[in-house]
Amino acid sequence: MKNESHNREEPRMNESLKRSAARVAPFLFVLACVIGSIAWGEASAIDLPAGGPTIDLSTPRSFAPGDVLISLRTGEVQWWGRDGTLVGVLVNAVPGKAEGMGFDAAGNLYVSHYCADVSVCLTGNSVEKFSPQGISLGAFGSGYNCNPYAFAFDRAGRVYVGQADCTGDIRQLDASGVFRTAFDVAPDLRGSARIDLASDGCTMFYTSQGPNVKRFDVCSNRQLPDFNAAPIASGYAGSLRILPDGGVLVATSNDIARLDSGGRLVRTYDVAGEPDLWIGLDLVGDGTFWASNYGSSDVTRFDLATGAPLATINTGTPTTTVKDVLVKH
Repeated sequence: MKNESHNREEPRMNESLKRSAARVAPFLFVLACVIGSIAWGEASAIDLPAGGPTIDLSTPRSFAPGDVLISLRTGEVQWWGRDGTLVGVLVNAVPGKAEGMGFDAAGNLYVSHYCADVSVCLTGNSVEKFSPQGISLGAFGSGYNCNPYAFAFDRAGRVYVGQADCTGDIRQLDASGVFRTAFDVAPDLRGSARIDLASDGCTMFYTSQGPNVKRFDVCSNRQLPDFNAAPIASGYAGSLRILPDGGVLVATSNDIARLDSGGRLVRTYDVAGEPDLWIGLDLVGDGTFWASNYGSSDVTRFDLATGAPLATINTGTPTTTVKDVLVKH
């Protein structure tokens, strides 16, 4: 039976947190303004951090390789440059917590939003599309059922959306947002929340907030065996990315786990003092990756080969605010 809970947090706060989740850091941004340009033909939705960079309206900035996007449960998305500076905050036009994110081949950003009114789910429960300059283009697609989360894109431009609840199906839409089909994947606990499409264009890896990395063939519409050789020790699998060697990197709450091409655990990644609430991750493409910690609202960059932490973004938001992390390639 598929779980239809709309308001369960992911993952639940753990009494064995490695550090107190009571820390509330001051916001990095205290001055916000909504900027606009006739050349853009619409109001931008970028809040600028106080004392931070400005945006030249004559040459509006686009997402650039190495930029880091961080989704917040407030519904907004922080935009950080590859140099570690906060570019601004993308203000959502679609209600609901910002969850997963993805870029299409044209550089448009997609952000999922959970149900904003969890008891009836009449608002939110949608996907928001942003231009390459971070301007909200409004809702993308419709009929989510329900709580959309992660995205994958194939070479034909089709968009796949994983869903955490209700049917929990993976939905396939065309590039304009028109629904094409749904894949009735087998859940662990919560649908098909996190997804990643293999290079063959057919094998969809996904997690369901349970102990497995699961797979489904979207070309032949059939369930495949689980990828992991043994259950995830924490019992929770969150965001995942397929590695170039055929292995998988997966957030497991306790840490980040690296599985080899046979699904065997070969390494874990963690930071001393961080809570056991790692939920999001993305590859940079240079042998490093970023991972988001829901408990601390920190985002840490790791060396994939050595496991060494290389840098940390402190979002300046309260604990249990940060959701996913995405890198522009």
